[in-house]
Amino acid sequence: MNRYLFLLCVLLGWMPAARSFGQQKLSVSATVVPTVTYTAHKFRFLYPDSDGQIVEPVYLNGPRWASGYSAGVSAIYTYAPGWSVSSGIWYQQLTTRQSRQPAAGEGNVTVFNRFVRLPLLLTYCSSTKRLTPCFSFGALTDLPIPSRVVVERGSDPTQYLRLETYKRPIFHLLLGAGVQYQLNRHYTLIAQPTWTYKFGQLGGASFNDPSFGFSLLTQVAYVF
Repeated sequence: MNRYLFLLCVLLGWMPAARSFGQQKLSVSATVVPTVTYTAHKFRFLYPDSDGQIVEPVYLNGPRWASGYSAGVSAIYTYAPGWSVSSGIWYQQLTTRQSRQPAAGEGNVTVFNRFVRLPLLLTYCSSTKRLTPCFSFGALTDLPIPSRVVVERGSDPTQYLRLETYKRPIFHLLLGAGVQYQLNRHYTLIAQPTWTYKFGQLGGASFNDPSFGFSLLTQVAYVF
């Protein structure tokens, strides 16, 4: 984790030093990314922390759709006409809902998976017009943080539990295509539907379930 934070700090620290050269510009953006993901789980049992309660494992098997969002800030460095590189720090939450196992009784289980997401994206905009197509390619690194589990148990009290996660980073590939619109001299709106593919937790990870996602990468950038 420290290595990725160091690389991010180096990137963000290097950008302002290059702002004054030719066509180079620095932008800071607020980023919101609505997301849906598809994951093919392979017989997973998750064991939430009990905190003194009687709890049941969460069983995941087969395909599951999850919905959620990412939100955070990004720095965008335009180093040549049409070309830019960006990075930042986002918070991501994905929500998976399913019924309890029949043996456990009526009710539903909701898992809120949470991450700190570090994007590194290369973007190309095809013209300098006010409205222009743009394309992005890059990598996303997710740093897992403890998840939340909510168990609704019919007439029994609802349980609010924690679920510890594997600490290794999770890596994704991102491809996007959308538009960039220059609102005025300082503000730019960027909207890109994106597709992501999860490579998983590399380097001796305990497991990796195949997963891909669709998002709408939305940014409002302020150009210095």
